[in-house]
Amino acid sequence: MKKIILILVLFLFSTALADVFDHPVTLDNISSQMPKMGSIKCKFRQEKTMQNVKKPLISGGDFEFIEGKGVYFYTKYPIQSTSDYTSEKYKQINGVVKAISAKKYSKIEKEFSFYFEKNSNNWALGMKPKSNSDAYNYISSITLEGADFIRKMTINQPNGSKTTLWFTK
Repeated sequence: MKKIILILVLFLFSTALADVFDHPVTLDNISSQMPKMGSIKCKFRQEKTMQNVKKPLISGGDFEFIEGKGVYFYTKYPIQSTSDYTSEKYKQINGVVKAISAKKYSKIEKEFSFYFEKNSNNWALGMKPKSNSDAYNYISSITLEGADFIRKMTINQPNGSKTTLWFTK
């Protein structure tokens, strides 16, 4: 009996440590398993770590995604500011967010390789830019995690910087 419990604990522990990037998928596999994301308003907390900087930069506030329009960050701390990813300047970021929320992955298929893992209602979507992509020089990977909505997004950059955003309703 002790052996069975030990094997179960080791299996669960190894499953919890699994990396989404160990699970490459095709777009056909992702589409049916991801929820469609509509417009949403929620809180966000962001932590950015950079090489040679000991303390992470932390900010937070309100987040809004308006379907068909784009993404808005209303930062409340440490300083108040508003950032939007709706303009031509942020066309690529806005395009990725719109494509994921509408489950239209073919729009970004040329730019990224996809990875996916799902346990129960929780899922993780990983994306790595292809070498011929415009994003290749400034993004190493993007990971989205969630259930009925995106709860966490992590963006890794080639220079070692990492930005993690947590979203809460």
